[in-house]
Amino acid sequence: MTEPIHPIAAEVQARVARAIPPGSALCVGLSGGLDSTVLLEILAEHAVPAGYKVTALHVNHGLSPNADSWTRFCERLCANQGVPLAIENVRVNATSPEGLEGAARTARYAAFAARPEPFIALAHHLDDQAETVLMQLLRGTGLKGIAAMPELRPLLGMQRQVFRPLLDYSRVQLKAYAEERMLKWIEDESNASTRFDRNYLRLEVGPRFDERYAGWREALVRFARHAATGNDLLDQLAAMDGVPSRPGDPLPLDRGLSTERRANVLRAFLARNAVAMPSEVRLAEIARQLYEAREDARVRMDHAGISIVRHKDAARIERDLGVATASPQAPWRVDWHREREVDLGADRGVIHFDATKGEGIAADPARAGRWYFAPRSGGETIRLGVDRPTRTLKNLLQEREIPIWQREKLPLLFHEDRLVWVPGVGIAADYACPEGKEGFQPSWRVAGKTPVC
Repeated sequence: MTEPIHPIAAEVQARVARAIPPGSALCVGLSGGLDSTVLLEILAEHAVPAGYKVTALHVNHGLSPNADSWTRFCERLCANQGVPLAIENVRVNATSPEGLEGAARTARYAAFAARPEPFIALAHHLDDQAETVLMQLLRGTGLKGIAAMPELRPLLGMQRQVFRPLLDYSRVQLKAYAEERMLKWIEDESNASTRFDRNYLRLEVGPRFDERYAGWREALVRFARHAATGNDLLDQLAAMDGVPSRPGDPLPLDRGLSTERRANVLRAFLARNAVAMPSEVRLAEIARQLYEAREDARVRMDHAGISIVRHKDAARIERDLGVATASPQAPWRVDWHREREVDLGADRGVIHFDATKGEGIAADPARAGRWYFAPRSGGETIRLGVDRPTRTLKNLLQEREIPIWQREKLPLLFHEDRLVWVPGVGIAADYACPEGKEGFQPSWRVAGKTPVC
């Protein structure tokens, strides 16, 4: 007679079937503790026979004197379960601003992100969820943070997802399951230290809540679900207010939005572009400058390694700050000796010259002297046609609606300090190739962007 499946195992099996495509590979994040041991046992016993491929990853943080013995325990556990195991030794930055807990988590998730399996199965449970909500409340986070951990979510920027099928079960329930199945697990001695925030909540705050507020964990988890629903509605409102669906696309700036809707739009826009969220005060200042600046104002605000820039009635994220900040205070120069390709260095891109007839820059051997590329320094002028007046480069860039934040990046070609070519603008009339004559057509190419002639 077949032994009936345990209710927890049956529920995990059902969640796998609902969330994970048949035959997919799942990698269990295995610490060797109670929770991940239970998850590994359930998936090995029930997901593998259903056609899923189950592997495991043990991340050795090197923070405990027992770390190597935990690795050996995980090796034996996986061998007994017939599950392939990978070991990843990581180095944790103990002086990180995130704190030791945060730095260890960052290192661990980097190891998860490097796995080839499309799904990473983690053993977070109801107690973890409740503690996460409480910690986020104490940090003053928004609805997104309070919504805590979903059952399935993509790893940021990666083609794999984190899967948490145990969120509805408490640690007490998982321990009862493990004891009934006579499973063995390890205890991390650091779990007894209240110097870590999560341990303090678990060991000091949780028991006091238990004495007076029975079911407080379930209540917090229920609250997290309500927060997730509210956050979804705010995301829908942000989309209605113009937040683009694709990272990198500009954000239209509707001056008619209320202060609250502006803040909501910016949070969604930054989240869409994987930018760290600023403080409430900083977010309000960014919104004020973006939405209330004059039409011709130059708005550029640096934040968390990126720049938020405003061009006309739209905001964009600029990430290549090394290029974007090229300016008279940061001069550069690259000589051109008539070679077909010039690497400008420092992520400024490459200039490519195609041989032409009747187009581009005249291949006039009489024009010796210094040819070089350099950025704008101010006051440049150029005449684009023999029957056209000399114009300032500033006015030409404005007329062609080249965004402000791109203007300082442009590599200008000079001959003996005379401006010859500007990408996206044109070639000086005195240097233009006559009809039927040989010439060079320049184009500026930056990785991931369309070439500019």
